Amino acid sequence: MFLRAQPGKVEDVVAQIQASKGVRHAVTTVGDWDVLAAVHGPDLIGIATDVLRFIHRIEGVERTQTAPVVPADVMGLAGGGLGATLPLQRVGEACYVRIRTNPDATTDIFEALAEMEELAGVALIGGADDLLAEVPGSWDIGARVVLERLAAIPGVRSTNTLVAVPVLPSDDDRDAFSAWS
Repeated sequence: MFLRAQPGKVEDVVAQIQASKGVRHAVTTVGDWDVLAAVHGPDLIGIATDVLRFIHRIEGVERTQTAPVVPADVMGLAGGGLGATLPLQRVGEACYVRIRTNPDATTDIFEALAEMEELAGVALIGGADDLLAEVPGSWDIGARVVLERLAAIPGVRSTNTLVAVPVLPSDDDRDAFSAWS
């Protein structure tokens, strides 16, 4: 699930989301979304119910987009794609790459990503994007993987990266010359 928070509310929103029913992990991100969260449930209706009852009611949540994970066996992947680890299963620095593919290439790209050592996880997702890949590490590492490896895969139409910010700096850590200004 992708979320946009009201200005100045991101830290509060993430704390409340992490405490919400069904949420396994939530992280503050830099990019076109402020928060990325892994919401789990017995099925899509269960997830939607938790999102509507709990997450939409959090003060400071401005907009959400739910991108359900598509079971890999739906795409005809042998073994249901069980060899691939889902994104958002670990804590720490990471880049989360939303990938749009040519429709005839999605399955092949998923399989190629599942084999990449540079990735901590990959999932087929519903919505505007086709895949979500997790590159562990800082933006410097993630940018290199996106530009040199992911974007070069035949059939990848576009990528859009959200960079996790595991811990926001305190006001005491900032100065007038900081990039956080």
